[in-house]
Amino acid sequence: MRTLDWANQTTAHPVGLALVAVCAAATLVVRREYAIIPLLIVIMAIPSAQRIVIATIDFSFIRILVMAALFRAFMKKEHLGLKQNSPDVVIIIWMIWGILAYGALFGTVSALITRTGFMLDAVGSYYLGRIYIRNVPDLRRVMMFLGYASIPMFMFFSLERATGRNIFAVFGGVPEITLIRDGKMRCQGPFAHPIMAGVFWAVLLPWLGSFWITKQIPRILLIVFGVCFMGIVLNSASSTPLMSVIFGVVGMMMYVFRSYMSYLRWGLFLLLISLHMVMQKPVWHLISRIDLSGGSTGWHRYFLIDRSISNFGDWWLFGVQSTAYWGRGLQDVTNQYILEGVRGGAINMALFLLFVAVIFKIIGRALRASRTSTDKWVMWGAGSILFVHCMNFLAVSYFGQMQNAFYLMLGASVSMAATIIADTRQATMKSAIVSKRNIELKKGAV
Repeated sequence: MRTLDWANQTTAHPVGLALVAVCAAATLVVRREYAIIPLLIVIMAIPSAQRIVIATIDFSFIRILVMAALFRAFMKKEHLGLKQNSPDVVIIIWMIWGILAYGALFGTVSALITRTGFMLDAVGSYYLGRIYIRNVPDLRRVMMFLGYASIPMFMFFSLERATGRNIFAVFGGVPEITLIRDGKMRCQGPFAHPIMAGVFWAVLLPWLGSFWITKQIPRILLIVFGVCFMGIVLNSASSTPLMSVIFGVVGMMMYVFRSYMSYLRWGLFLLLISLHMVMQKPVWHLISRIDLSGGSTGWHRYFLIDRSISNFGDWWLFGVQSTAYWGRGLQDVTNQYILEGVRGGAINMALFLLFVAVIFKIIGRALRASRTSTDKWVMWGAGSILFVHCMNFLAVSYFGQMQNAFYLMLGASVSMAATIIADTRQATMKSAIVSKRNIELKKGAV
């Protein structure tokens, strides 16, 4: 059940309205350090389908919080001090192209409005991450909040698994009866889908690992948080969140081989080409064989990739209005890369890939510039999380709360990387000035 199913219809529970009103008010008045917390509360606790429609324009509760936080940031001038970098430029270009291409694809004003709303969510969340999570202490504060929040959320998911009923259904936007596939309950809580629920918590595990290694958070708390995160992942009973955990562990373990990452990337690329040459089916057919939870739709994901290549001529310019004709069940585009092409053509896909690539690049620069173990491990965690997202995108496209969380954390990663690079540059300049003065003093003494 995607959030799109609830578009253009007001779905607002009184309790949800009260919570979003309180969170919006809190966003405007709390200290800067806590300004992002109300948005995180709405992302975690309220179904993304909750919305108010005004003059055919959807104002989801999450969008209302994003707008409130952006309003606060500009009113209090908290956005000042951000230096523009390559991810900032690319995401703006991607946003503009996405709106124009989607409008050209459907040829209606409503399409322009719809895509503009999506871009407000995505780009707005990204810049909120840039503004309010600028350094490691900011991230630690956010992770502590998410950790404590995971305790009651794990309880709610466990209750849903035990009873087969989702208590968040009272808000509307999520089913009351828990989904069952192959005899397994797929709990989703307030999230738009069980996969989105599991992925939200799974992708955060590398940062828990970073704080475990650097001892920035008491380890007893990290154990509790980790158990709750994993408990929610297991309750979602989906392969993609479980694969997210595995990819996160692999990403963190690769720290040992950080000096050889270039060789490993090229080696993996050549391996995939070799497999493609010797396999009877294309290399992306390997996706169809992944099934960790039982009942996975890996073949559907393989078939989607295969058909998108076959139908490239249909979507390369501005995208395509529907992929249903590609094959049975392919109206559900469970691949983020392909979805970007479907929504805006090959240029839109290329800009999205470029956006991810330049974030990897700035994280790499921050790793090389890091002067402390904490900075280095947090940035390695950020790179591992982005790696997990990239792997997830082969099997799922984000929607609902997850897309806001994705762009928010990307913005945070970029800001932390920029802060580390700037601090190192400033320290290097100060050291050079001091050295120059010492040399001049010695010459004067002589």
